[in-house]
Amino acid sequence: MVAGLAVAALVSAVVVFAVRSRDGGQERAAGVEFGHVHGLAVDHGSGVLYAATHVGLFRIDGEHTAVRVSTEGPDLMGFTAVGPGHFLASGHPDRHGDGPANLGLIESTDGGITWQTMSLSGAADFHGLRAAHGAVYGYNSTDGTFMVSTDRHTWERRSTVALGAFAVSPTDPQTVLALGEAGLQGSTDGGRTWTPISGAPAVGVLAWEQGAEVWGVERDGTVWQSADGGVTWQRRGRLPAQPNALTTHESTIFAAVTGDEIVASTDGGITWTRRYAPV
Repeated sequence: MVAGLAVAALVSAVVVFAVRSRDGGQERAAGVEFGHVHGLAVDHGSGVLYAATHVGLFRIDGEHTAVRVSTEGPDLMGFTAVGPGHFLASGHPDRHGDGPANLGLIESTDGGITWQTMSLSGAADFHGLRAAHGAVYGYNSTDGTFMVSTDRHTWERRSTVALGAFAVSPTDPQTVLALGEAGLQGSTDGGRTWTPISGAPAVGVLAWEQGAEVWGVERDGTVWQSADGGVTWQRRGRLPAQPNALTTHESTIFAAVTGDEIVASTDGGITWTRRYAPV
């Protein structure tokens, strides 16, 4: 049964994480270690790649250069780009932060420098977020609920199910792919019900940014592509290490892998080159 969930607490004050100025209000770091990358997204305006990590949000400026856009950053779990300089995220405050252990939905409109709590502070830790079709889709790890909001303040609970990564069709707001306990599954009613996809590979991360082209990577690094929205799959190349996050932008695929590296492919996942490494 679908039910609306009103916001438990809405904090309107801006939470500012950047406290030191080293490079125009940001901290430039050479060879920084992220701890773990939970999400990748490309800024819709600049085309620059950003990495959401255990220690804040980083802009990737070079093969060994990352800029932490807020020097005192949160532990970001869910992360997605909405528009130019506009991001949504979730997770936990940094170890020096005050407030609830779960951030709920937070929003930045200045490229990740400052963040404002939008809803569900203390109540939600979204391990997956996707902005699409004028809505936000989220998987709340605290209670296993797949949720959707059209205003970022109130949420509709659509199902309670164990999920990992998920992706929303860029052309159909009702079509969602997700990693469930029994493998890849799909929804054609916006995440209210789910059906296993027979014959799908055992991918651990997903990216679905344009048309019917879906990308997935198995834990051993094997890259798969679907040209029909996840119905059938073709094996492509192989990542150099286990994947942690995946995204695409135009003709480039980006993957964060173990060892704090980010790699990219411009030939459909067949070959990969390093875009960032801490050393």
